[in-house]
Amino acid sequence: MPVSKKKSPPRSQAKRLDTKKTMVIGFTALAGILLGLLLVLMISTNSNLLNLPPPKQATIFYDVNKKEFTRIYVENRLEVPLSRIPDVMKQAIVDVEDNRFYEHSGIDLRAIARALWVDLKGGGYIEGASTITQQLARNVLLTQKKALSRKVQEVFLAMNIERSYTKDEILERYLNQIYFGHNTYGVEAASRLYFGKSVSELRLHQAAMLAGLPKNPSGFSPYLHPEAAMERRAVVLGQMLKYGSISQSDFDAANRRPLDVIPLSAAKRRAAYFIDYVVQNLKGVVDEQALFTGGYKIYTTLDPLAQQAADEAVAALNGGKPDAHGVLQPQMALVAIDPHNGYIKAMVGGRDFGNTQLNRAVYAHRQPGSAIKPFTYVAAIDSRKYTPSSIVRDEPLSYPTSGGVWAPHNYDNIFRGDITLRHALEESVNMVAIKLVENLGPSTVIKYAQDMGLKNLVINGEPNDMNLSSLALGGLTRGVTPLELTASYSPLANQGIYVQPIAILEVRDANDNILYQDRPHKKIAIPEDTAFLVTDMMRGVIMRGTGRAALIDRPAAGKTGTTSDYTNAWFVGFTPDLLASVWIGNDSQKIPVRINGNVIGSGKAAQIWGIFMRKALSETPPSDFIPPAGIVSGVEICAQSGELATSNCPETLYESYLDGTQPTVPCHLHSDGQPPLDNNNPAGDGSGTPPVDNNGFQQQRSANWPFAKKKQVAVKICTESGLLATPYCPSDWVVTEIFTDGEQPTSYCNIHRR
Repeated sequence: MPVSKKKSPPRSQAKRLDTKKTMVIGFTALAGILLGLLLVLMISTNSNLLNLPPPKQATIFYDVNKKEFTRIYVENRLEVPLSRIPDVMKQAIVDVEDNRFYEHSGIDLRAIARALWVDLKGGGYIEGASTITQQLARNVLLTQKKALSRKVQEVFLAMNIERSYTKDEILERYLNQIYFGHNTYGVEAASRLYFGKSVSELRLHQAAMLAGLPKNPSGFSPYLHPEAAMERRAVVLGQMLKYGSISQSDFDAANRRPLDVIPLSAAKRRAAYFIDYVVQNLKGVVDEQALFTGGYKIYTTLDPLAQQAADEAVAALNGGKPDAHGVLQPQMALVAIDPHNGYIKAMVGGRDFGNTQLNRAVYAHRQPGSAIKPFTYVAAIDSRKYTPSSIVRDEPLSYPTSGGVWAPHNYDNIFRGDITLRHALEESVNMVAIKLVENLGPSTVIKYAQDMGLKNLVINGEPNDMNLSSLALGGLTRGVTPLELTASYSPLANQGIYVQPIAILEVRDANDNILYQDRPHKKIAIPEDTAFLVTDMMRGVIMRGTGRAALIDRPAAGKTGTTSDYTNAWFVGFTPDLLASVWIGNDSQKIPVRINGNVIGSGKAAQIWGIFMRKALSETPPSDFIPPAGIVSGVEICAQSGELATSNCPETLYESYLDGTQPTVPCHLHSDGQPPLDNNNPAGDGSGTPPVDNNGFQQQRSANWPFAKKKQVAVKICTESGLLATPYCPSDWVVTEIFTDGEQPTSYCNIHRR
């Protein structure tokens, strides 16, 4: 069936329609003129309107090396003075946008007349003729709506701008104001986006490409439409050649060049949780809304290598499921600080900032489990009643409470009998920690913990932390945050000195005025010799204890922590150069941490800590913990009695002590006619075992295993499995470990196979 054609209106009717359209356009133009005159009248009576409002600028964050690592903004703009913009950029913009810029007074009458004729003839708004000054007026004071009334307003505003500002001031503001696509404003931000360098470093072909973008930023985008971008660049170069800004040879050379743009970076913000922490800490210094528009410069403590290492380490936790809110569980956090000055070098508050913005490194209070134990051991060693070789009996305990009998147990449900403090810390033996708190008194342990940096301990009211469970096993009333717990280990890593974590070093406004400065805040928390000796004990946690998965290629100390219900897994550890913590857990503290049906404990946290530390310290030479004055090292003792070794002792060790606490009498077990110690008869009932006090303590016995005189062997271990390494184990996870002969693993890694 043939398609019927619409009948054309009679010629007289078409003429009437054109007349009406012309009248509408004319009245619109008249209205625009009247509105413009009114605006001019307002401006003439209010000098404030002559001042163009400042542009919205991005705030830049700098790392500890004073290099930019991210920005926050409403409009991604970096303002620069005209003197830093090269002539080639200025010429390109003027030649393509407004070649008579330096000749007119804000409007180009010939261009306006031509555009108005085209619009009237075409029956619509077809062609524009805005000068650079008019475009500035539109971008700063008006809207982008395409209408004749707006164009008339532009004319009058442009005339007033020309009376208020010099040509160079107008051009500078224009080059810093206009939109270049991909959420980027101004030539400086555009140059960094497209070419990865400052506008002052642009070459001719690059400046020409940028100059071509404002006409149609999306249509001429080199990322979206590279061919169109090349054609538009050629147009700009042609205009520059036409008006004598470049020579023919310049044109030919530039036109042959590729676009040269760098890859478009992902929108994902770097160090998002760290930035969130900084923004929260800037309240009171900078208004949060102004922070996104004011062009501030924020100098921070972030270490780019450490942050990258943290991101990669967190990614090593695979698996999990979304909870009812769509948040992937389990979650985790990682914090790293410089133990000497408190600089926060890396921070991750969750597995994916896009999935969850809660910064668990700072705001999630969680039970620390056995990661609380170093505070108890510091109190014990500093009391000078106990040494690393003091013996305590690991045995079942029970305590009556208002809720019934409390009968704690060890994580492996094994009781070891007599055990040294050093060995008890390495194996995270709960019974020993409980007895220490009971013997020293909860108030003493709390005082040490507070001095070392734990700020949320509850000492008054009910419930509180003045009890054995809280201080020995980490069942705190409020819990701790990863940042708080990390900082509280700083006295151990920093010769007894606590350092307060800081993230912001300096804040400057857009005019480079200093608004805020910070510096390290330190205080003496514990004696230096005590800090060293407990650190020396904690090295064994990694070398042969519960933290073996954290083995790295340099001296390190640390402590694992797993809550009794497996809802939190921790590892906090340090070298002389870096202190870091890893926490893994569900946001719901009633749900044990599982991935693919497997319970996740502190071993996984230790492994992730090791992954982080290897990369974060890859450019830092290894260093060791230096014994301070007041430490007596290399004391040869009997492994069974802890007293000075004799020639009859079957096994001897070398132990370290606070000066004045070292043993001074020869071993009473292995003198002539004395039998060896029977560790299965700990009661002190005449069997040759020295007596113990009411809390099961016996002084002076060491378990400093690496220094035993028994034969030592070195083997390569996979830190993920804890077994002998195979050729398929990742090299970053293989370490050399020293064992007493007969105690080394004999099976090969069952995780990394062909």
